[in-house]
Amino acid sequence: MDHQTSIPGAVAQRTPVADLKSGQPVEGAYCCSEKTNATDRNGKAYLRLKLRDATGEVAAIHFDPSDEALGISAGDVVIVGGTYSVHPNYGPQVQVRRLRPAEPHEYAASDLVPVSPIGAAELAERLHALIDSVTEPHLRALLERACDGSREPGATFVIAPAAVRNHHAYRHGLLEHSVVVAEAAAGIAARFPSVDRDLVVAGGLLHDIGKTLAYTSDGFTPQMTDAGRLHGEIVMGHDMVRGLIAEDPDFPPEAALRLRHIIVSHHGMREKGSPVVPQTREAVIVHYCDDMTARIAAIDDAEAAAPAGEHWSGRIFMIDAPAYLGPRDAAEKE
Repeated sequence: MDHQTSIPGAVAQRTPVADLKSGQPVEGAYCCSEKTNATDRNGKAYLRLKLRDATGEVAAIHFDPSDEALGISAGDVVIVGGTYSVHPNYGPQVQVRRLRPAEPHEYAASDLVPVSPIGAAELAERLHALIDSVTEPHLRALLERACDGSREPGATFVIAPAAVRNHHAYRHGLLEHSVVVAEAAAGIAARFPSVDRDLVVAGGLLHDIGKTLAYTSDGFTPQMTDAGRLHGEIVMGHDMVRGLIAEDPDFPPEAALRLRHIIVSHHGMREKGSPVVPQTREAVIVHYCDDMTARIAAIDDAEAAAPAGEHWSGRIFMIDAPAYLGPRDAAEKE
């Protein structure tokens, strides 16, 4: 499937990343999701890039870039001219011959912004079902404040990505990830009488709330904000939840203590950014559901990006290995 775009002086046609085939010319608008300036052994400048659209992301390399190309930043929309190939050593990549910033009339935002595969209406319905299932009145009211789309953080929560890359790195990704984590955690909590299900649901929905400030949500590709780099999403999320709790002077202190613990411990290990490890039943459940669902989403993304017929994906950062995909054909990938 080809999308038309207006590219003065070039073929007005672009091919989505997911549809690229080895040897195919690449011409059109893509989002530059990553850019690295480098020099070869002779000291000559070149660029390593990641190009993204609504269907996926591909590596690219640009030798002998112009000053205009060198001035491009991650997050910019660019017009690319080159060739896509699958190199035996370097894998799939675009050999870029021409690169420049795109003009607003040269692309459609809907072609470039990846969104959650789950519709926004369905996600909203599942979110409200989870909130309605919480019986403790203060926790339920806290979730209603946090997810209120007329204020922050709720307004950003429903559109924000869950990551810059690796999992749910697309519009509505944070909402999708948080809902899935809370649903999985609630199901597990129901199996254990000693677990506070309401606290698990609240922790599942709010564990990544700091990402509403840690990542940008208004561009074509997620980027870390200055505050996200300097403070980290866990610290920011803890501060946000503490502020939301403070809006209710009658919020139970024990529930506040346990909920804030879920936020700061959800990465599971100090080496992964949590200042403490999970030390309550509810925190253990949220941590493992967060980790499990993120890894599954990363495998899903890798399978979608793998060529038809491949039994194995490329290396997946979150599992530090490729994933076995099993027998697949072109019909399954469509």
